[in-house]
Amino acid sequence: MSISSNETRSSIGFGIDFGTTNSVVSAFNGRQITSFTDENNLPHPSVIWFRGDEEEPVIGREAKKNIRDYTNEPGHKFVRSIKSRIQEQQEIEIFGKVYYNADIASKIFQFLRKDIQNRFSSFPDLSEAVVTIPLYFGGRQRRAIRRAAELAGIRVKTFIHEPFAAVIGYLFEKYQSLEKFKDLRKNIIVFDWGGGTLDITLVQIADGKINELGNAGFPNRAGDHFDEMLMNYLISQFQDENNISSDDFLLNSGVAGIFQNDAEFSKIELSDQDKSSINIFDFFALRNESYDFFYAIKKEEFESIIRKDVEDAVRNLMQVLNASNTDITQIHEVLLVGGTSKIPLLRELVYEIFGISKVIPIQNSNTLISEGAAIISFYNWQPYLVSPLCVQLSDDTLFKVFDAGDLLDPAFAQKEITFFCTDNRSGEAHLIISEQQDLGKSKEKTLLSVPVSKTLQNIYKEKINSQFFFDEDLVFTVSARGSIKGEARQAFLQDVCYGLRFA
Repeated sequence: MSISSNETRSSIGFGIDFGTTNSVVSAFNGRQITSFTDENNLPHPSVIWFRGDEEEPVIGREAKKNIRDYTNEPGHKFVRSIKSRIQEQQEIEIFGKVYYNADIASKIFQFLRKDIQNRFSSFPDLSEAVVTIPLYFGGRQRRAIRRAAELAGIRVKTFIHEPFAAVIGYLFEKYQSLEKFKDLRKNIIVFDWGGGTLDITLVQIADGKINELGNAGFPNRAGDHFDEMLMNYLISQFQDENNISSDDFLLNSGVAGIFQNDAEFSKIELSDQDKSSINIFDFFALRNESYDFFYAIKKEEFESIIRKDVEDAVRNLMQVLNASNTDITQIHEVLLVGGTSKIPLLRELVYEIFGISKVIPIQNSNTLISEGAAIISFYNWQPYLVSPLCVQLSDDTLFKVFDAGDLLDPAFAQKEITFFCTDNRSGEAHLIISEQQDLGKSKEKTLLSVPVSKTLQNIYKEKINSQFFFDEDLVFTVSARGSIKGEARQAFLQDVCYGLRFA
């Protein structure tokens, strides 16, 4: 891919797609994209294999391919899907060492960095990168990812929503040149369904800008959730066949790990085949009797298990269009990204809505998100706010705090504003944060209740001292306290729509 621009740029830009199931790094030097996949040209599985007799764990493909052989063996522990619980603060002891989830996640970042050093030595060190995140990752999750990267020696330049990065990667792959890109006018829906989350984003490209117009999704109904649903279904079939009650049924942790691995493999296989088999010897023991597990699951069975979730996901997609006043006919292209988006049932439903021609086959879907992040990193593009963020006043007018086009730079995106409380009878002042939309409409984003004095005779005597700012993790924070009561309250927004200006 060859791209030219007069923008301020880095000598090389790195982008990291730290995923629940897989992780990958890409680099862009202004002329060519390189994605640092494994020897099979696949992203690295986000699997960590701790071995009791080894100082450092094994990460990636080597770890994943040994899950079945070593999960049930003493001195071996596998950690999967660490991204989905990275914000949790409890201590985890592994072979005498204590870790937090961010510490474990840092092993993946460290592996990605060392892999480039060892196999792609002509590239500079991965010391900083743009890192992609799901739409609904909050401040704690973003801070934990930042910490994990920093423990691996990688500075996070900024975070970018995963589907937004996918659009950047797709457009640059297709059009090759910023000059061609500047004249585009398109509406693109991105349906990014991976191992941990579903993210849906409507993006508009026009006038040298890329703007998010709407977002939606599921934080916890994705590939891992489908694995669990499939496992529960298979366990139910096994119990019925062998007349084993739920009270008597409990898998040991080693067999459960093997079962989870095989269920994931079958789920993936059923995207291309009509049937997949799971065979596990010594699956379960009860009253000195051992049971093996053999089951061939059909695609129709699997689709019946997940149908409601898939239909809910499609309804979410339609809600994004409705909320942004966008008709189906106004969508030019649909991108299905992420492993779960390969499920045939989902594709059939999307084809019914948009038609086959609008659903774009993505050849580099495994690396598209990290490639978009690498391009953003190279050009040092700074996200800006798409729609004004306002406070709704007591007369229902909107007081603009941040305007459309304001850069989300922590050095500048901060304000202190004082409001008067106009009704103190409930003992609370309501600070309503709204997103101003076209045609004079607004969408309430959050409501912050601030304690105020109920006994004041003059209702305008108590003031609400408020601070508004975007932090380095692109989380919008509202902090407010009454001038009399003095009790601080905070609210946070992480699903704010942003854009990038490239011309």
